[in-house]
Amino acid sequence: MIVPLRLKLALLASVLLVAGIGTVSLLLLDRSSEALETEARKRGRYMASSLARNARDAVLLEDDLVLSGLLGTVATEDEVLTVRVLDPKGRVIASSPPSSPQDDPIPPARLTRGLDSDEPIALASPDGELLVASRISFNAVDLGEAQVVLDLHAIVGQVLARARRSVLIASGALLLVGIAIAFALSGRITRPLRRLHLAVKALAAGDTSSQVLVTTRDEVGVLTEAFNDMSRSLNEKGRIESAFRRYVSDHVLQQVVDRPASLQLRHLKGERRVVTLLFIDIRGFSALASTIGPEELVAYLNEAFELITSRLLEHGATVDQYLGDAILAYFGAPIEIADHAERAVASAIAIQRSVEERNIKCEASSLPSHRLDVGIGIQTGPVVLGNIGSELKMNYTAIGDAVNVANRLQAIAGPGQIMLTDDVRTRLAGRVELQDLGPQQVKGREEPVRVFQVTF
Repeated sequence: MIVPLRLKLALLASVLLVAGIGTVSLLLLDRSSEALETEARKRGRYMASSLARNARDAVLLEDDLVLSGLLGTVATEDEVLTVRVLDPKGRVIASSPPSSPQDDPIPPARLTRGLDSDEPIALASPDGELLVASRISFNAVDLGEAQVVLDLHAIVGQVLARARRSVLIASGALLLVGIAIAFALSGRITRPLRRLHLAVKALAAGDTSSQVLVTTRDEVGVLTEAFNDMSRSLNEKGRIESAFRRYVSDHVLQQVVDRPASLQLRHLKGERRVVTLLFIDIRGFSALASTIGPEELVAYLNEAFELITSRLLEHGATVDQYLGDAILAYFGAPIEIADHAERAVASAIAIQRSVEERNIKCEASSLPSHRLDVGIGIQTGPVVLGNIGSELKMNYTAIGDAVNVANRLQAIAGPGQIMLTDDVRTRLAGRVELQDLGPQQVKGREEPVRVFQVTF
């Protein structure tokens, strides 16, 4: 069952109003209760202190008649439950109204025993009674204690009950008013929301050209504008994806779709740009391929490529090609980034660490597995990025000497090693620890290439 939004808004507004008034009212009632209890304590102290002074002579003279009269006078107050006088040992000398200890709201017991001060002491019980005791003394001699038991409920309860009734009446009235106002205002919200609902259904059906007329200048209007922006963006991304799907890899396509403003169409036709390239090769693959079956070999390759590709994509690489047991990737195209060299080295370190973690887990497991080792070569340099192929099939790839150098570097990299050139080192600005291996002769180059090994 669908609950109308108008009803929800009306109930929400009413609940908030009632909750606000109720909270304020409870705070006020709590403060009022505290104030009334404070006054009751003051009154109890005054009554007990006065009774102690007036009863002193009667206690000295053991005049029960005068003592009973004093107690009876105090007991006539509406809030007084019991008035009594105790001897120094805590026994009841006189009480008004007369009662047995079992009937007393608070059993008699000395509270001021051993005290030098005649200041009254107040003690509240969990049942709402307040016992106030004042010492009776003459020339520093303890004659006993005067006690007055007050009914706090009689003092505080009636006032609070009247206040609660007023709060309930006011809350009920505000509830009705809130429902009426919320129903009137919610119509202005639900009508544009219904239009949005129809547009969303059209968008879900594939119509990315859906637009909704903005009729309000509030949050609903902002939501409508956001929907229109989303619809236009989806429409634009759909056109880009349709146009570029046969030219670029899925990862490149995703970057183009996510950041179309940063891409220029000439990049797909061919453009010279400085990028950082990685060649990653699985060591010992040929020997492994001769010892295991093709199904197991494919599973091994897929596991290795999944691990390596994940680390590359995490750092923002473009995975260009899978070349047998090797991977070509680069940073800085088709979306330009300034720190492509740093990202490339960081991704290479992450790959080697993930490979080592994978091998440790496999060795600790009882399941059969094959060790994975990779060598990585990194080079920064100018390449031409563009389409290579025919009208039937094209690949967006990088062509240039830097690609060849990266490939040659991975050939001299041992298992778990990362090799890079001086062109990469200068862009790292000392942020990565390197070991200088000196000039190395690489295939296809007349001049030696200065090679560095990454230490991690």
